[in-house]
Amino acid sequence: MLRGMEVLKSYRRNAVHVRKALAQLNQDTGSVGVERGYSQDTALMERYKRLSIPVRRALNAADRASFGQAFAAVTASPLADPGQLSIVTRSWQAFQQECESTVGLGGGKVPRKQILQDWLAAAAFYDTLDRDKAYDRLIDQWGTAAEGIGDQLTEQAAEVIVELDTLIATVLGEPEILPPPPKTPPPPPDPDEKWWKRLLRL
Repeated sequence: MLRGMEVLKSYRRNAVHVRKALAQLNQDTGSVGVERGYSQDTALMERYKRLSIPVRRALNAADRASFGQAFAAVTASPLADPGQLSIVTRSWQAFQQECESTVGLGGGKVPRKQILQDWLAAAAFYDTLDRDKAYDRLIDQWGTAAEGIGDQLTEQAAEVIVELDTLIATVLGEPEILPPPPKTPPPPPDPDEKWWKRLLRL
């Protein structure tokens, strides 16, 4: 049970970032520009970077904050509400089915989950200063349609992640949105330290 509790706590901490990024994404409108001959939302990658990093963690089965581990842990809990659990299960299955479906891109059929993986990597490691080319490679390989597929699946995944987080909050008896962790207080002053050294740190 302790292992399961650790998994749920890790998942919840990661889900806080998903909630914040999703809320910010819904508020931002972005601005459309033109680069290398195709239309581009100049703020798109920066906005999705904040969302893609925690979503990428949740979709990584080996990560402590993964959806799969948390879902298994909460399913095993007798405190899980069957109705809420059923909603999360259906949402996750729908997301999985969407990922397994294919789309015609680059002259062939490509699983949408491949587009999602490439999109999350391009967004998570996007750096405007370094001019990371991951986004360029994504567009070169799959075309601008990859943007729409990637952001749609990212948001769908985020919604399912939040649904499970809400269920976990109920099981643990915690608030739906976790408060920020308390700040660590500064260490007590060294009694042997000179008084003037303390003043210099102020």
